[in-house]
Amino acid sequence: MHRRDKIHRLVLSLLGAMTVALGAWGAHGLQNTISAEEYKRFEIGFFYQVFHLIVLIVIWSSHKISSRVKPWIYRFMGLGILFFSGSLFLMSAATLMVFDTGFIGPLTPIGGAFLILGWFALGWGILVKKRA
Repeated sequence: MHRRDKIHRLVLSLLGAMTVALGAWGAHGLQNTISAEEYKRFEIGFFYQVFHLIVLIVIWSSHKISSRVKPWIYRFMGLGILFFSGSLFLMSAATLMVFDTGFIGPLTPIGGAFLILGWFALGWGILVKKRA
């Protein structure tokens, strides 16, 4: 196994663990302390994180995607999860924060753009994959 594969496996494992922890915090700790609108925002961020984590696991295990493009898919989708879901998580818990979270709002569409770039990179990686 290549070093890069080990790093990807570790990052995906950590992202999976973080996703479970966030889900538990949202369901058992956060839900009763924020408004329904803020909780809906949290759920959207969580949904996108779970969905794209599953996509990244499938991409990591697939041999039908160019290995030269895979790192770009990981980068784009990873940044997308960080900015899109991360900003939604922080904004949903704004009332619990000790700082103003108003500056975080513009990060959400930037994260969405990274996710879209990840999907385009996935399509490109499938198109350019040489047949064995």
